[in-house]
Amino acid sequence: MRKEDIIKTLKATDSTVLSFPDRGNEWGSNKYRGNCSGYIQAYMIWKYHVNYLSELFAGSGTGSDVCKDMGIKYFGMDLNPNPVRKDIITFDALIDEVPDEVRESDMCFMHPPYSELIRIPYAGSMWKDETGECAKSDLGQMPWDKFMKELNKVIMKFYSSMSKGSRMAVLMGDVRRQGFHSMFTDIVKPGTMEQVYIKMQHNCVSNGRSYSSYNFAPIVHEYIMVLKKASDLFIDFQLPTKHELDIRNSRSATWADVVSAVLSSLGGKASLSQIYEKIAGHKKCETNNNWQAKVRQTLQMHNYFNRVSEGVWAIDTNRLCAA
Repeated sequence: MRKEDIIKTLKATDSTVLSFPDRGNEWGSNKYRGNCSGYIQAYMIWKYHVNYLSELFAGSGTGSDVCKDMGIKYFGMDLNPNPVRKDIITFDALIDEVPDEVRESDMCFMHPPYSELIRIPYAGSMWKDETGECAKSDLGQMPWDKFMKELNKVIMKFYSSMSKGSRMAVLMGDVRRQGFHSMFTDIVKPGTMEQVYIKMQHNCVSNGRSYSSYNFAPIVHEYIMVLKKASDLFIDFQLPTKHELDIRNSRSATWADVVSAVLSSLGGKASLSQIYEKIAGHKKCETNNNWQAKVRQTLQMHNYFNRVSEGVWAIDTNRLCAA
């Protein structure tokens, strides 16, 4: 494809929402599961004036083909023991040292697998894995938590190898299987976040599914985060962490919040002694020597609670139904 024609298409959708229904059949193979439109790599090249693109998870060779048409240098890496292009090497991202070509490139592009949840194994499925060794490093065959842990290690390893001023672009998505999982919330974010793009999905298997009976909408987009390496020596990064806090130990929760939560945990109805027992010994009591009186005051002040008999309180279910 002519570079001029590619750029004309890119200019027509130059925004933070990238939509390319025509993936560009001259690039890579649309039969390769997880393959994205070559216009995504082309857009990154055009928008960020890339002269040398390195790519991890090079797959069917889309990035290689795009770079040829865009007239820039390319270096690809993939777990496949028999890479589909001459400028793609066999590379295990989990254990192999990052090649010098990554240090020399302007941008490192990644479109990783999305864990075992989307049921797209690569080793032994998209290509032969004679010994079964490749499957051990196949991110597409890992449970979500392990997958994100290993992917974050890979991103940090590659970011550390990049030169100051170069960029990393990561294409990622959400998965709704066994709950809702978002790569964007769980992924490590090193360096300076320059932009987040929304990439619209087209011609996917899930496009034909109907979710009208559920309280969620079909996923029709992915994300692209563009990171810039700002320093030679220092690596600043954001790493998502999960926390759990007992509301009875929370400084921000009000007494109404605590009493409501305790009553709910007791089935919505309980005696004062049961409520006291549930709250006693927690940090919410440490700042109030008369916390039992505070509990009684809270129950009496809020219409959300009803006294159903002497010393017995309940959540007002009529108010809940009305809400």
